[in-house]
Order: sequence, then C-alpha cells, then structure tokens
Amino acid sequence: MVALTSVTKCIALIFIMTISLSDAAPVAESKQPQTATPYYDGTNVTDYTLPPIISSRTKPNSSPVFVGNLNAEAESVEKNKAWFISHGGNYNNVTAKRDANSVGGMTLDLPDIVPPIPTSVKTESVVIASSEQLAKFKFHAALAATSYCRAVVPLGKWNCENCLKYVPDGKLLVTFSSLLADTNGFVLKSDAQKTIHLVFRGTNSIRSSITGAKVHKGFLASYNEVVNTFFPVLKAALDANPTYKVEVSGHSLGGAQALLAGMDLYQREKRLTPKNLSIYTVGCPRVGNPAFAYYVDSTGIPFSRSVNNRDVVPHVPPQFIGYLHPGVEVWDKYDSKTQICTANIETDLCSNTIVPFTSIIDHLTYYGINEGLCL
Repeated sequence: MVALTSVTKCIALIFIMTISLSDAAPVAESKQPQTATPYYDGTNVTDYTLPPIISSRTKPNSSPVFVGNLNAEAESVEKNKAWFISHGGNYNNVTAKRDANSVGGMTLDLPDIVPPIPTSVKTESVVIASSEQLAKFKFHAALAATSYCRAVVPLGKWNCENCLKYVPDGKLLVTFSSLLADTNGFVLKSDAQKTIHLVFRGTNSIRSSITGAKVHKGFLASYNEVVNTFFPVLKAALDANPTYKVEVSGHSLGGAQALLAGMDLYQREKRLTPKNLSIYTVGCPRVGNPAFAYYVDSTGIPFSRSVNNRDVVPHVPPQFIGYLHPGVEVWDKYDSKTQICTANIETDLCSNTIVPFTSIIDHLTYYGINEGLCL
C-alpha cells in the first residue's frame, strides 16, 4: 500500500534544498478595498479529522510502464567530467566534499568552463513546448511566486502585481504557515477559471542553509503540520463548486509539498480524479524512491515539473542514493526552445544531461518570473 500515512518508507530521506530572498519587496496597494483572508498557524490546528484513505487508490504499481534509470545521472556526471578535464578543468576543485560550492555532488556556482547544454534530441519522447503549454507553465510559476509575498502570506491580501495579473478575480480562502517546519501556502478560488488553487512556497532561507543542508527525515512531517488547515477549506470549496477543478503548485520545497498534497487529495477525496486534479511544480527536489515515483505515475494525475536551465535543486537528493522523479519534465533552457520529456518518469534526455554542472542562480527565476521576490 502506498498511502501517505506510510509514505515515509518511500521518502525516508530528503535534502531541504531551497533558497529564496528573506525579505520580500513592498507590495503595491490595490485600488480596490481588500478584506484579509483568515490566516492560521498550522502547527496549532488539531481539531479536524482528515477523511479516511481510499484504499483502492493506494495500491503500489508493481509493473510500471516506464522504468527509470537510476544510473542516468551518474552516467552524465562521468561524461561531463571527462569533457571538463579534457578542456583543462580541475574537477577536484569543483565538487570536493564539504566544499561550499557544491552539494550532493552538484555545483552551486558554475566554473569558468562547462560542457555545452545539448540541443534538443529528436525522438518521440522529447517534444518542443507549444505556446499554449508555455503559458500554462508560466502561469503556475507566477502563482508559486505570489506565495512569497508577505501581503499574501500571512496578511491574506490578494493585491500583489502578479496576483492581479494572473488571477485578477482571485479570492483567497485561507493562508497558512507552520512555525516549526516553515511550511507556507494558501487556497485560492477563481470563478473565471473555475479552479481552486492550492499553492505552497519554498522555505525562506539563505545560501548557507543550502550548502550546509543534510539529509532530512522529517519531510512528510512538514506537510502534515498544515494539512489540517487547508484540507477542510479546500473540501468546502469543492462542496460549493463541485464542477471546479483543483490545481496544486509550488516552488522549490513547496513543489515537493505540492506533490505530496496532490497525492493526499487523490487518496482522500473521491471527487478528485485525473480529470479534475493536476500538479505543477517549479524547481522541485526529488521526493521519493522509484516505488513512490511509479505510484505517482500509476494514479494518472497530470504532473508537470519545470526545471530552469541548470537549476541545482531538481538534482537533489541525487539518483545514486535511490531517488527518482515522477512527472513530465519541462526543461526551459536558455537561448533555446523549451523541451518536454514526455515520459512520466525522469529520463536521461532532459536536465540530467548537464550534471554535475548546476547552478543555484537558476533556481531563482522561472519563465522570466522571480521566485522569492514579491512582484
């Protein structure tokens, strides 16, 4: 059984590899009066009982259609390492253990020379994103970015620039945080889109917390701290709007929480199916092992995860310790068209091709939208 109550077996360890700016930019006041949305410290919400797990939706996938290659990342490392050395690079100085410029074997800052990013592969499993697809991915990057606005969380005001640009009729239903694990987010309703959005933001941290990050066993607990806050609100919104779809999104650590939330909603709410539930993440770290990835794939829930150029976070925890991404990878490369690896499990055809030469800078911007600053 792959219920989230026991999913710690699948995600026993995870790097909390997230970065944002600790201080948000001032938020422009809306011309319309704003009523603050209820805000809760999720750590203290205990008077709600979650709906029971739907057992038929927790069965593990013993025969995945596509089996991931846990050696893909290591193979790319060796290939790119050879290129780097042949071009005069000192590899020992790039990814030395305990080096402040690397984490999990991946670089945080690019050296002066790096292997070029491969051009798009011509294969049935790799396609170029359409303008319509790009607009959808950018929308969710913008939505994730609004979660960094203090006016939104915790103040409960939907009046930031990107708030009004991307969801002008948005109505915040609840905002939440947990003081222990720093899990933050909100539930937003758009009648124009006929959609209920559940959005998580990454942890506010500085660069030193990235370089010193350790394997963490309490990741699921950070999600559980807030689930009792948003779940009843989202359920009530579905009760009032049964034809609305639900979209879950998040940046960085918030992306990992969005994936867990999407699975939790699917396992507990029978009205949510692959037809009306979807997940979009930007800069999401790996969440679980292959069994977890195959389970996510088997649900049929549409899951798109965007990777910006050489963003380091999607490459931790590394594959070689047993982690695997589910979801369709959308690789937005600089000076090139955005390519989509259409398999629902990560492959060696998208961003895995550039490891270990990754960058923390690329974690801060997605589709031209700053993740961490309030705009």
